[in-house]
Amino acid sequence: MMSDKLILKIRRGEGHIYSRIRRLLKSLCTLNPPYVKPIHLPLYYIQYTLTSGTKWLFHFMWSIPLFKARCEQVGRNVSLPNGLPFIVGSNLKIYVGNNVTIYRVTIGASKVYDEPVLRIGDNSAIGYGTVLSIALEVDIGDNSMIGPMCMVMDNDDHPISPARRLKGEGVTKDDVSSVRIGNNVWIGSYCTILKGITIGDNSIIAAHSVVTKNVIQNSIYAGYPARPTCRDIDKESFNVGKKSQQSEDR
Repeated sequence: MMSDKLILKIRRGEGHIYSRIRRLLKSLCTLNPPYVKPIHLPLYYIQYTLTSGTKWLFHFMWSIPLFKARCEQVGRNVSLPNGLPFIVGSNLKIYVGNNVTIYRVTIGASKVYDEPVLRIGDNSAIGYGTVLSIALEVDIGDNSMIGPMCMVMDNDDHPISPARRLKGEGVTKDDVSSVRIGNNVWIGSYCTILKGITIGDNSIIAAHSVVTKNVIQNSIYAGYPARPTCRDIDKESFNVGKKSQQSEDR
């Protein structure tokens, strides 16, 4: 079309006329418009208030009621800062405690078992972009934090057998084992928790770790696969030792 050819010539800056038009358009795109602070600052706060108010109203009147209706049991003060999580699988049973925060996450359930279960304890939070793949059960304790972009799965998701994968077969009960994340656990961003794992109370999983074996309580695990780097973090002697080491380093 003629208009497409004209735009292409302007973009290339062909000839004197098109080159001047290109420079003119470029200068218009980089204009720094003036502002009057006594006028524009109140307008900013008006826009911010309207946006925040609309978001809160949608959250309170739409996202929360719909999520509660989807769950089997929900406690008080559930928060969904980014709207409804994406839930796949109508057979999934969800139990949520009090004061739970769930950012925009994906929760998927398979049909290996009739009623796979997700439990989230009181005062726990699941970060943005995290994926929970559930075939049997994933249990998250009280006061636990799962960072953004994590993967928690109680199954292999695909068969290990090459022949079964070629046939497009799904996982069986032999490929499934429950995951339990204890109380007061902190899982850093981009971690992967594989099937059959139990993470002990108060433990920390460092960012980008892959947990392939059980995690003992009161420990810090890191790496691929994750290994213990610190133990007994609940004891006063651990804290004193760390403070002494920091003093020596200084």
